Amino acid sequence: MPRRYATKQQLFDDALAFMDKCLLDVMDAKDIKEAKSNIEKYGRNRKGYLGNLVEQYVFDQEINSRHEADFKIAGVELKTTPIKRHRSKGYASKERLVFSMIDYMSVIAEKWETSSFLEKNKLILLMFYLFEEGLGLLDYRFKFCYELDLVNKVSPEDALQIKKDWEYIVGKIRQGQAHLLSEGDTFYLGACTKASDSSVTRRQPSSDIPAKPRAFSLKQNYLNYILQEKILGAESDIQPITEKGKTISDTVKSKLSPFVGMSDKEILASFGLKANRKAKQYKRMLANLMLGVPTKKVEEFEKANITMRVVTLEENGNLKESISFPYFDYNEIVRQKWNDSEFAQLLEENKFLFVIFRKGEDASVRFEGFRFWNFPAGDLAEAESVWKKAKSAVKKGDYPALPKISDSPIAHVRPHGRNGNDKIRTPQGTMEMKRCFWLNADYIRKSLGN
Repeated sequence: MPRRYATKQQLFDDALAFMDKCLLDVMDAKDIKEAKSNIEKYGRNRKGYLGNLVEQYVFDQEINSRHEADFKIAGVELKTTPIKRHRSKGYASKERLVFSMIDYMSVIAEKWETSSFLEKNKLILLMFYLFEEGLGLLDYRFKFCYELDLVNKVSPEDALQIKKDWEYIVGKIRQGQAHLLSEGDTFYLGACTKASDSSVTRRQPSSDIPAKPRAFSLKQNYLNYILQEKILGAESDIQPITEKGKTISDTVKSKLSPFVGMSDKEILASFGLKANRKAKQYKRMLANLMLGVPTKKVEEFEKANITMRVVTLEENGNLKESISFPYFDYNEIVRQKWNDSEFAQLLEENKFLFVIFRKGEDASVRFEGFRFWNFPAGDLAEAESVWKKAKSAVKKGDYPALPKISDSPIAHVRPHGRNGNDKIRTPQGTMEMKRCFWLNADYIRKSLGN
């Protein structure tokens, strides 16, 4: 008979007793053989299999497909999620936390308070296991467990933001725009893709355009915040800015809007400071002052994977600076498919806060405004084309053929190393300068409405 958990405490006690163990410690030889056979058969196509095994062999539950929480009486949903070793932090989250698929046709009739998502995922038992290269699924050791209550045990500001994220996603589906959803649309709760390639689609309401299958997900950076701050108790220099009863975007608006139109001297004078335009990252310092975090990282930006970029327009409104991403590994790019590539994930998941200045006379700058921005889903096909051209060039060893800024209105590839000697190995065994993908300056300028 499966074990019945009457309270969440019983469940958490059993989870704690399993820490520093792996599934091999609780399975017999017959079950191990069967599980390994299934793992070999499923490969990467059944990511939830580890969670099923934990449910079966750690908590003595029968495996079936349910819409309600895994442990219905206790009101708890079980989620397993990988962490990896980190040089400075000890451990770090490896990926986002994926929930159930979004049913486009039924979710539009729901409200947040009574939503199927909240009914199933309001209270989660998070079990973190250590991912290590070369180990099999049954060898991973579980290191931490955590009670994640998405309504009552996160901060009121986080609970509000998660609600608003859900409402934004559902609102877009109601408008017949499920095909335009992007994980970067929202802050903490995302809508991540759940298909092996772009040929897999689903029907959506209010539109004949097929949409990619998506699932609700808690962003990787938010999971990492839980791991570092709540579980490991790590000291950090991050500082929250969200005002009571406000979302992240509303808070940023209330903090930055009063400074729009002011010169750098006027901004500094409002803080009793004088201009020192030779100071390192001078305009970034101005942005931090306006946000109220002069020396610290912004907690909400860290949790939501928001990159603050300060851009400076010329007097005529042009933008000279393209936006760079981390350098790519030549050997990795030839092995990847587009959907699994780092560039695709960065475009899908990242959100930017552009803080915009414009050059004036005598080396002054004026604060033009700000904008939250994420890469539009409608432009992904062009970005994919640039990526495939880069992959082809690397595969052939034809590095001069890597996409140039004139080859695409959106993106290009160019060096991104400390100097000409900053090189990495290629599939051909040669050494090439580090390169990365860049979003074209003119594309960014137009995206900002200039």
